[in-house]
Amino acid sequence: MITIGVASDNFRHDDRSLEYVFQWCRAQACDTVEINTINGEDFFEGLGFSPSISLDVDAVALRRELDAYGLKCSQLDCHYALHRWQSIPYMINGIKTAAAIGCPYVATTDGAAVPGGMTLEQVFDRAVYHLGEALAVARSYGVGINVEPHGPLTTNLDMMLRLMNHFDDPLLGVNFDTGNTFVAGNDPVEMARALLPWIRHFHVKDVAPELEANIGKDTGIAASEVYVGQGINAGNIAGIVALLTRQGWTGVMNLESKGERNTLESLKWFRGVVEQAAAALTAAAE
Repeated sequence: MITIGVASDNFRHDDRSLEYVFQWCRAQACDTVEINTINGEDFFEGLGFSPSISLDVDAVALRRELDAYGLKCSQLDCHYALHRWQSIPYMINGIKTAAAIGCPYVATTDGAAVPGGMTLEQVFDRAVYHLGEALAVARSYGVGINVEPHGPLTTNLDMMLRLMNHFDDPLLGVNFDTGNTFVAGNDPVEMARALLPWIRHFHVKDVAPELEANIGKDTGIAASEVYVGQGINAGNIAGIVALLTRQGWTGVMNLESKGERNTLESLKWFRGVVEQAAAALTAAAE
């Protein structure tokens, strides 16, 4: 069964606090949230203008706050380019916080480009080493690490399959991003089909028509300028939902769109898509 969630990062563009996000989710009867993180302290978060948490947070208090709002955290966003050493403590601290608040996953990814002086193969080798270090801690805490397609390594299907098969570890999976895979020039439906055995979580992101000329030239976008369902990736998103429904996939699909207004419209549209896919499956079975 598909559970619909919301990424707290959507509200960063409106300078909202995490408490505001929790209140918004409760008002919209959405009980699942993904939380953005900082490995350290952030000026804006401390002043209430950023919907993120420091990984130095009082995790017990955060869990109580989530419980008070009737919310579950589906994933902690711990993105830091996997070829850099800082990704290791970021993932490890994220894993510890996730375990403390009852969150099953942390997410990571590679950088936007292959660094100067490195090859894609070297980025792969570095990612393998860094993920291996974090996975040792993940096993202790029972928290999974999801790799998100967002850069030249992770939006390359062959490389992603190779990465998943290299570890063959149930705690390493994929946080599939519908927008990044499309912007990178992939067919999101076919890429999701190929990675389905490893997909544990989704970022549902549409793509504004103005970005059509960039398809195949970039590797991702931070958030959609249009609401989910309004852009040129809407058909692919609906196709992925249909695929998941037919396959009986169970997990969280978190909406990523810039700002509160876009998030609300995204939620309305996506709820309809999920309902239509379920109805189509029921009709086909009759």
